[in-house]
Amino acid sequence: MSLKIRAIGSGFFGAGASCFAKIALDPNSQVSTWARDQCYRLQEAYFENNSDDEGKFCGYTGVLSRGVFLLGMIAMNLAMVATFFEGMIESGSTIATALATGSNFTLSAILAVLLFDERVNQTWMVGFAMILTGVWLLSSINVKPKK
Repeated sequence: MSLKIRAIGSGFFGAGASCFAKIALDPNSQVSTWARDQCYRLQEAYFENNSDDEGKFCGYTGVLSRGVFLLGMIAMNLAMVATFFEGMIESGSTIATALATGSNFTLSAILAVLLFDERVNQTWMVGFAMILTGVWLLSSINVKPKK
């Protein structure tokens, strides 16, 4: 069995897109909160007169940071689709779908635990093992090309 890097890469791009989406769509995400806090710190350090107009600007920095992550999500989704199509050409639609799904699920779980402090229970682990077993089974079969 050869490594089908394009299909696996498609799953990685999909997981990245979902991570970017979670950051972009949550108004209280770590990134937008950090951007607003940095703006307020700079405002206090460099401006003596803190009027309400300057406070509104700092509110927009959180929205701007979320917009950047939204654009990142769109770019990651485009890359995911492009690499998925290449993966289907490389390995066939069934195997590409299984590999993309398995790698997406795996990386999404890793990112959720590391970045968003989510917890994984035993039921989730059993499901994860079943998905990986299915990916392994589908990837290990040899499909004969039609003549």
